[in-house]
Amino acid sequence: MQQGGLRINKANNKQALVSIVCVTLNAAKTLPHLIKSIGEHKTDVVEFIICDGGSSDDTITIIKENEAAIDFWISEPDNGIYDAMNKSLNYIKGQWVMFLGADDLLADGFGKMLPLLKDPNTIYYGNVIYYGKELLKLYDDYYLTKLNFCHQAIFYPKAVFAKYQYDLQYRVYADYHLNLRCWKDSMFKFVHADHLVASFPDGGFSTYTKDVVFEKDRDMLFKKYLKRRSYYRYLNRTLGFFGMFVRFIQNK
Repeated sequence: MQQGGLRINKANNKQALVSIVCVTLNAAKTLPHLIKSIGEHKTDVVEFIICDGGSSDDTITIIKENEAAIDFWISEPDNGIYDAMNKSLNYIKGQWVMFLGADDLLADGFGKMLPLLKDPNTIYYGNVIYYGKELLKLYDDYYLTKLNFCHQAIFYPKAVFAKYQYDLQYRVYADYHLNLRCWKDSMFKFVHADHLVASFPDGGFSTYTKDVVFEKDRDMLFKKYLKRRSYYRYLNRTLGFFGMFVRFIQNK
């Protein structure tokens, strides 16, 4: 295991408003751009944490070269993206958490979100560049059956992770599962702000990797966490009226 960053080297123990977390594995080609992007928007109330899975390329060298911009980093083997994200929660000091990939970039709207972060039980989300266009969407119960929240847009209050963690059985869509649980949970609410906070490249991990377990559980999860009307509208869209009607009769 290796670790470092301002918190260790300079005894920086500030209490941040937002913890930006990046989990990495062999990300040497893209990580410098993310670090530069965060550096352009970093303030005294924003901390930057990297959890690396034991990279074998130049990722650790790049991290060490940029320790002045990184509050804490650790490198050790993990069991995938969501395991690393769960582990990162042991190191955050922010009241809200934002997860970015090594190939993502912060946008100017990030700073505009910070004054809005007030309610400790609210999940705030902004806009992102999604397949080349700005995704500006106020989510509702039914739309959540069409598209998950982009994790690059979300600011989770720490209360979410005091109650939940990412379920590792969902290798690709553990964040979708987490968002469904939070959507159903009366303890939390989602609030949208019309600010562009990040961009990410086309064709990420979820594009080329299948989550067989989530696909098997998708219908069950929508039924469990969403309103009945939204669930049956989803079935009508995916199975057709007859398929939806059969499920309705069978109460499935």
